[in-house]
Amino acid sequence: MTSPIPPAAPTRFDLMLVLIGLSLLTGGVVGVLSTIPIYLSSGASSLAASVVVYEGLVRNPPTE
Repeated sequence: MTSPIPPAAPTRFDLMLVLIGLSLLTGGVVGVLSTIPIYLSSGASSLAASVVVYEGLVRNPPTE
């Protein structure tokens, strides 16, 4: 039986989720607080988030 408590160190996938969230949040904040249009900043941040997804699912797929 596995423990419901996660291990002490975050996994690679935990870090990927954090990076995706931070990327999208940063794009939204930059779009709202600057003169850059929100569609441009959110598009750039979603491109950065998709790079993280590509890295995690295509280049280094899960093995478990």
